[in-house]
Order: sequence, then structure tokens, then C-alpha cells
Amino acid sequence: MKILSKYLIVIIALLLVIPFESSAQGKIEISPFGGYMFGGRIRVYEGELRISDNGNYGLAISKEIRPDVQVEFSWNQMQSNATFRPNYGYEDFARTFDVNVNYFQLGGIWEMDMNKVKPYGLFSMGATWFDSKVNDIDDAVRFSVALGGGAKIWISDIIGIRLQGRFLMPMYFNGAGVFCGIGTGGSGCSAGISTSSTILEGDFTAGLIFRFGK
Repeated sequence: MKILSKYLIVIIALLLVIPFESSAQGKIEISPFGGYMFGGRIRVYEGELRISDNGNYGLAISKEIRPDVQVEFSWNQMQSNATFRPNYGYEDFARTFDVNVNYFQLGGIWEMDMNKVKPYGLFSMGATWFDSKVNDIDDAVRFSVALGGGAKIWISDIIGIRLQGRFLMPMYFNGAGVFCGIGTGGSGCSAGISTSSTILEGDFTAGLIFRFGK
């Protein structure tokens, strides 16, 4: 499953980047960023799975499609740990393990032109990869959406500062476990961590913007 998840993420990333190659016109912005991410939690019948908050970092690539409207591909990662705290009767499934949370998103940015400062809103969709760092717990890849906003502060025509906040929502569909293999002895998520749930995450980030093109 780990190898399959990694290949799947590469394929998704390539598909998301394709729109940026479709036209040579329009300005392109490259924004490396870092910040802080809230890991979130899911409550299920058997207990609670919590992902710890931690710092995150990533990269966004935006392409102007018309004035004050951009299409953007972004990736960000948080290196963290997850803890499953069982309710009474499920004590054998208590577990803490390291996990990297990766978001791959494609969406739109709508800006308000206020000269050197441009507030904006964003909406995006894509995939979230929960990359387990232990061998007996499988990775999970889920569809996700993001909603947020921020401001771009331009220092010059080609360099700026980007401040942003987002709500991040990986979607878990009915019958799909959060992680397969939680627990001991290989019994894993067959114990019942498989419900219709949404984990709510979020982040606040800051970074530079490098703008190219006309």
C-alpha cells in the first residue's frame, strides 16, 4: 500500500500541474511558504484519532488567467504524529505513530486590487496523503478541499510577501478506514475505524512571492 500510495500521489501531482503548461501567456507566481498547521481529530465509536499540530512548509505555483483571477497548484507537508485513544473495550488498539500529512491542491484565487496590497480568497480541491512512517500501518490517500484567504503585499513588481490562512478538509467516505493496521497483532482497522467522517484541519502560513511574465 505504501508504494501504491506514493505512485498515486505522483500521478495526481502531474495531472494537477498540466494546466500550467497549456498557455505561455499570463503572469506566473512561485511562492515558497512556511507556517503552522492544526492536525485535527476524528471521533468514532471506538475512540478518537488525533493528529498533533506542528509546523508545515510547502510551495504554491499560480498562473493568471484574467486580471485578478488565478489558477493555482499547491503542495504542503506537516511532519507530525497521530494518536488513537480508544474507548472502554478497545484498549488493545491504543497507538501513537509518526505520520507526514501532505496536501496536493488545485484551485482558484480571486484578488481585490488595492495597489500594493491585494487581499484574496481561495478555493481548491485535490488529494491528502497521510504518509505513515511505521511499517505496520498503511498510508491513506483521500479527496480533500480547502477554503481560505489572505493578502499579497508587493515590495516591487517581481517580489512580494504572501500571508494566508486556510481550512483543510480531507473527506472520508463510508466504509473507508482512516488507517489500515491501527492496533497490535495485525487486526488493524477491521475493528471498526471506518465511518463517514470529516477531519477538520487548518493552517496559517507566510512566504515570499516571485512573479514572472507579462
